[in-house]
Formats: sequence, structure tokens, C-alpha cells
Amino acid sequence: MPDRSFSGVFPILQMPFNEAGEIIFEDLRAEVEYAIRGGVHGVGIAYGSEVNKLDDHERDEVLSAVVDQANGRIKVVMNTGAPSTVQTIHYTRTAKVLGADAVMIAPPAIAGIPGSLVRQHFIDVAESTDLPIYMQDMAGAAMAPALLADLAQANENLCYAKIETLPTPNRFSETAELAGDSISMFGGANGVFFLEELRRGAVGTMQGIALCDIVRKTWDLYHAGDEIAAERLWNDYQPLVKLYTLAEGQLYWVAKEILKRRGVFSEAYPRLPAVKPDAGIYRELDALIERLGVAAI
Repeated sequence: MPDRSFSGVFPILQMPFNEAGEIIFEDLRAEVEYAIRGGVHGVGIAYGSEVNKLDDHERDEVLSAVVDQANGRIKVVMNTGAPSTVQTIHYTRTAKVLGADAVMIAPPAIAGIPGSLVRQHFIDVAESTDLPIYMQDMAGAAMAPALLADLAQANENLCYAKIETLPTPNRFSETAELAGDSISMFGGANGVFFLEELRRGAVGTMQGIALCDIVRKTWDLYHAGDEIAAERLWNDYQPLVKLYTLAEGQLYWVAKEILKRRGVFSEAYPRLPAVKPDAGIYRELDALIERLGVAAI
């Protein structure tokens, strides 16, 4: 039986690089500690971590370092998606060996791929492992609620869904109606519809890590029954959240700059190519950090 206990705040790690594009492993370990101080229940290594820019050796090094630093205190989810089923199975088996608690897979990003092949891809991967699998529904690789429900009922390892195709609220409602208890739903997309997803049955959220403590406080207020306070807190931080919900590339610069300002990262570079935000974005970031009192935790 796969582990169905995952719930709560599971931020996606940012990958710390220096200007030359080399991974700063001390910063990566510091980021895991920062997440734990922020009260998270788990962390993910995924597209938001620029995992698609890592070679195979780096993937293994990163996962090993995160698992070692977490040391059983929080869950670790590793993205093992790849263009081919053979690659995805390989990455999934490697993640198991290196200590991941679960894996996350999006459909292969192949234009026009038939739904029957997407379904078979997920079934083949699920049959190759005993790890729980997050099926990732995302922009550019969407998974309809009917497909999520069908897959969850076809293999018990396909028991989690990260639903990010916007707008998410209706997809949460439809997935819950079709899948019932066979799927545990997580939100993402940097919390654009965080509270709406909770109201529609989300058991967790996988947002960016820059403000993971605020996400946890919002989570706690909601689950304590104080939805008004949860909404007020979350709304206070929306201008800052908006800045690290920019187009891919730009968001890495902003999220890493926030982590640097919070004393987590020593440098704030993505791996290139990644379009850098203009000076106006950084001025807005300065003003928001000062106004909201975003300090180290």
C-alpha cells in the first residue's frame, strides 16, 4: 500500500546557483532548514527547482543532499518526469534508492500525444515502483479530472494529484466528484487559488518556498476554523506573491532574491538562460519587503 498520509505545506525548493551556474550545496541544505523552521510538512524538487536544467549526476546529488538534510523530519517529493517512459521509470527507481518519499510526474511534453498513450505512460511507471505518485496537471501538460480519476482507480500508487491548470477551483471540484477518496489533491501555481482549493477539498499545497512560513500560518488559520483571518493574512502578501509568479525565468530571480534577503541563500542566480526582471521589479520588491517586514526566520 502506498503512503497516503501526505498533507499540508510542501513548498518546491529553489535551486541555489552561483553566477557560473554551479549548485551551492551549503545553501541547499540551509534552504531545507529554513523550510523546517517555517513549519512545512514536506518539500519538493521539481520544475520550480529548475530540475529540468540539471544533468543526471546533479539530480542525484541534489536529492541525496535534501534527503540527508531532512533526515526524516519532513517528507521529500522528487520530480521524475521525462519525455520517455523508460527515462521516467529510471528516474523513479533512482529516487526510491536515494530516499525520496514520493515522486511527481507530469505527462510527457509531446505535442498532440494521444490520451491513451499518456494513460499507458502513467500505468507503466506506477507498476514499476511502490512509491506514491503525484500526477501533475499543469499548463502545457494538462491532465483532465476524468483522466486523473481513471488513473487513480487503475493503480493505487497514482494516489496524489497536483492540480495547477488555471483556473484550478473547478478542476478541484470535478476531480473530487469523479475520484472520491482515491485521490488526495494538492494545489500549486504559487497559491493563486490557495484558499479556494482548500474549500474544495485540497489536502495540501505545493507553492514556491520563498514565503513558506506565511503559507503555513495561513494553512493553520484556515484549519483552525478562522477563514477570515486566513484570507486577510494571505491577501496581505499577495503583492509580493505576484512578483514571484512572473513568467518562468524571471520568477527564479525574484524568489531567490527573497531567499537571499531572508538569509537563506548567499547568491541569487538561476541557471541560464533565464530572463532577468527589470530594475522596476527590484524596486517594488524592496518596497514590499520593507512594508511587510519580511525578515529571516
